[in-house]
Amino acid sequence: MRKAMKWVFVLAATAASGMAPASQPLVPPNNPAQFGTWLVWGGDIEVQFNPDALQGLELAVDRVDGAKSRVVGKPGVRYESMTFRARDDATLEVRRNGNKVHAIGGGALRTDAGFVLTHGGERYDLVGFGVRAAAGTLFELEIVDKSGLALFTADHAHYGFVDAARTRFGMRNMNLRISANLAAKLGKPELAGRPIGGMSLVAQGTEDSPGPQPEGGVCNAPFPTAGMTTDIQTVFRLGPQNWTGADDGVDFKRCKLPSGSACSAGSTTGSVVFAPDSSLVNIGETAVAWHQMFTGNSAPYNNDQHPFLIWNLYRIDGDGRLRQIGASGVKHAFITINFACACGEGHIIYPTCEDTYASYNNDTSEVLGPRREIVPVSATWARCGSIYDANCDGNRDNGNPNDLYAQRMTVTESEMLPPVSDGAKYYFEYWYIVRDDQNIYNTMGYRQIAPTKNGANWSANLVNNVAPNYDFYQGPVINYWVDPAAPGANAANEELVTPLGRARVAVRATDLGGGQWRYRYAVMNFEYAHVDIDPAHPNEPNLKVAATVGFDRFAVPLSVAATDVRFFDADGNAANDWTASTTGGQIVWTAPAGTSLGWGTLAQFEFTTTVAPAASTVTLRGAATPTKTAIDYSRTLLGPTASDVIFADDFE
Repeated sequence: MRKAMKWVFVLAATAASGMAPASQPLVPPNNPAQFGTWLVWGGDIEVQFNPDALQGLELAVDRVDGAKSRVVGKPGVRYESMTFRARDDATLEVRRNGNKVHAIGGGALRTDAGFVLTHGGERYDLVGFGVRAAAGTLFELEIVDKSGLALFTADHAHYGFVDAARTRFGMRNMNLRISANLAAKLGKPELAGRPIGGMSLVAQGTEDSPGPQPEGGVCNAPFPTAGMTTDIQTVFRLGPQNWTGADDGVDFKRCKLPSGSACSAGSTTGSVVFAPDSSLVNIGETAVAWHQMFTGNSAPYNNDQHPFLIWNLYRIDGDGRLRQIGASGVKHAFITINFACACGEGHIIYPTCEDTYASYNNDTSEVLGPRREIVPVSATWARCGSIYDANCDGNRDNGNPNDLYAQRMTVTESEMLPPVSDGAKYYFEYWYIVRDDQNIYNTMGYRQIAPTKNGANWSANLVNNVAPNYDFYQGPVINYWVDPAAPGANAANEELVTPLGRARVAVRATDLGGGQWRYRYAVMNFEYAHVDIDPAHPNEPNLKVAATVGFDRFAVPLSVAATDVRFFDADGNAANDWTASTTGGQIVWTAPAGTSLGWGTLAQFEFTTTVAPAASTVTLRGAATPTKTAIDYSRTLLGPTASDVIFADDFE
């Protein structure tokens, strides 16, 4: 852990006329001789609007003046993108400590171009807008009109000099949010902080002094090596403490009906998209590769290795049932800014260094893909035959394979509305899949959220967002449902470790009275995948997966009749629900042919009997592939009848 710091204010330089600077950010003290300022100016400022979000808020882009380029947004398909040239006679300060960027200072970038938004009969004129530091933050920005009124904020930047000569400074892939000022003007103060798009800038720059260069230490750490620990940890960062200027959270992105039109105040069948801000730190001893897709074959694996991010949403009903109601595709990571350490931005994260991703970044169509392309236990990508390289030529295919809903975590509105939401709690889980990572449980985390609908729009408000832990917990949600270290009465949670990956099986038995017991089992497949590799493409970087499956059968010993038998999975599609049967002294759920419980997903199985819980061995089957047979795995938990055989390992 980092030592606690005291903070001091650094005074600002005077900004250009009409662009009064915000109060300056908090800056950690250090050797004053290493303090300095870089000035940046000119360059390009890109503003992107989510067309579905604009539509839901009844906002529209009325006019665009002087844009270098513009892509008109199409609801459900692509963002509205506008790029403007910044003026050369207005500068923004970038504060440094040594050669490391540590805050945005005074001044502002300005442009003579811009855009006009409308809402009803009101117009919000941002022609000639500016970009400056937001008060009390390190790296949060504001977009201000000519009078200096902030109408948008931007946070969770990938920041730093973007060329080896250190002549261009960038702040990229930021969340673009509605400011408190604009929310008030819209008559909806609750919209303050609502994400509405993304923002990036790349400006020209200069240095007063390069400062001391880092030598040795963590920035020369080796790649994963036998005997050394590789460990990426997912963390929650709050305000200036996380060096981004904004809290990590969960953002509503958009909502559409099955017809393709926008959701309405009274709709219940819309697909709602949520995405997380995410932060992480390298707490291991080794460097971890973080290469962008299709950027060549690099060390240490002779490929474009990078981590992957997924996220899930769960509901615990008022009666205690755990259900997964949403699952994302895979976000392909592509860069690390390496802050809070001596190393610079790049494609390797070093020990002690931290990184952050905005929810806008995690919602980008160009870096999302399906889970089936990942071999999770090895954290490798089957690039050949993927949605980005269908012909296996090693080059990215032309075009974008995703619209604004494909590969996202979409949740049906009714799953978050009464009556099912009455008494329910919702938990958002996200985690990185990292090659050679030696502890998957600290690479995942979860927070409780309160999905709330206001008009046609949703929010994902954080619950118990107070010190000391701000309701962020490392580990999976299934471990919240039943704590494996302290499961309580009539409950158990056991890990399954196999060469093909890990899973957990948890159970809660509830005394209903009158001799009736309700059994609920949850199976969480973390990274188990039974995979066939295409023999024509067996190796990285041109690896191809021919088939991948998870679990397709779950059995619990049962000596008496079962009633009220149920099954729940994450997709809400009744056509592929597992079917239950009672045979050979067991109740058995079996997946439909061609389906299975894939990695990163959870299923729940439940029934009622007249037998109290005792030690019982359940069986989980890894599905067969076209070339490999099915595999049975067993764990001892609790059930309505005791097993005669206790397995000492994970295999039957």
